[in-house]
Amino acid sequence: MLVYQATKSEFMDDVEHDVLVQNITRLFEQRVHRTSPGEVRSWQNSMQHMYKVLNSPDIPDSCGIAIEFGVPYTNSRIDFLLTGSAAPETPEPTYDEAVIIELKQWEELEAVDGKDDLVRTFVGKGNRVVTHPSYQAWSYARMIEDYNEAVRKERIVLLPCAYLHNYHAAGNADPLFESR
Repeated sequence: MLVYQATKSEFMDDVEHDVLVQNITRLFEQRVHRTSPGEVRSWQNSMQHMYKVLNSPDIPDSCGIAIEFGVPYTNSRIDFLLTGSAAPETPEPTYDEAVIIELKQWEELEAVDGKDDLVRTFVGKGNRVVTHPSYQAWSYARMIEDYNEAVRKERIVLLPCAYLHNYHAAGNADPLFESR
């Protein structure tokens, strides 16, 4: 399941014309279920930040954008997927890549003792223990590699990452960056 699909150029146009969130909402309701005000607010906030990230000539206009991509055999959805081909700095041929981006609007978090993949942060009107966003993106990549033959067969490189666009890290000792 895929809610929104476009090229970078089309994504940028949709943001500039203030129709991106409308399009995502309409497509989401057609393909998944009714949206919540929180989901719509999340798209309004996060997609503006992704627009800023992608507003660079270093990222080709032909790159693919997927929003709310359903991870096979799960109820999970990837927030933002950027696809394209990369040319290594060797004479070898180009290869396909997909950057899996887990978007969070968190402002702060704390580590949970004894749990490598969990953090505590404010979500859903309270402090809750949730999956670390980098681990979440990494697990999506592993599931896709495990269950998608084309990814394995074509050797598509999956690059998981998290973008916490409202987060202000407290230096290198911030719990977001702990090696665990």
